[in-house]
Amino acid sequence: MTETLQSSSATNIPAPPAPVPLLSARKVRKSFGGVQVLKGITLSVNAGEVMCLLGPSGSGKSTFLRCINHLERIDGGRISVDGELIGYAQRQNRIYEMNPREVARQRRGIGMVFQRFNLFPHMTALENVTVAPIGVKKLPKQQATQRGLDLLDRVGLVDLAQSYPTQLSGGQQQRVAIARSLAMDPKLLLFDEPTSALDPELVGDVLDVMRALAADGMTMIVVTHEIGFARGAADSVVFMDGGVVVESGPPASVLDNPQNERTKAFLNSVM
Repeated sequence: MTETLQSSSATNIPAPPAPVPLLSARKVRKSFGGVQVLKGITLSVNAGEVMCLLGPSGSGKSTFLRCINHLERIDGGRISVDGELIGYAQRQNRIYEMNPREVARQRRGIGMVFQRFNLFPHMTALENVTVAPIGVKKLPKQQATQRGLDLLDRVGLVDLAQSYPTQLSGGQQQRVAIARSLAMDPKLLLFDEPTSALDPELVGDVLDVMRALAADGMTMIVVTHEIGFARGAADSVVFMDGGVVVESGPPASVLDNPQNERTKAFLNSVM
């Protein structure tokens, strides 16, 4: 007896669903006075990805970052993180701004590392890392302390846990700030030019921590001028200018083979 073997047709195998972006921004607009800083930004980031935002000063990069966690109110468009509108709620066909308590709840899942560290000067490194988990998440002090020590160890500073910010270098303070953001177990971590305020010899340690986070699968959006970091750690690079996305794509495409003349000019000035 002859058996006929039938190969399954590829058309019978459903394609895997496209991943739902962890961050979705659609036509985001923001003005200050009569100056439109963001002119309809649309982009998305999947869970576990790293996106680097490049562009000249005044291009809207930092403003967009601050809109993601509603530190700046948007004038139009929508921003969602993990499927939830940020800063606003939709009821029927109308959009309402959330009250401060609801916005604060959302920010717990969106960590942010600023240029200037913003550590509490009267608290030790460990206290800076544990204050939010204890005060906001109501984590028991012993548990928060152990978690804080683990995070300081992760950024290479556990031996300086009892040091105050004035006793730390700028790079060390920035690594404490990263540990502080991680202490809230964020879904998304935002970096606003985290090395721009550092002396050149201190930049490497901070970038090493960020590379390790990227390798561990942390979802990150990084505003930076560190082209080497963008090339090695990012999944996507976005070049912004004048409040719009000029060019975006994989690092090898945007950084090594840019198509837009404005992108080429910018990269030539910083590389």
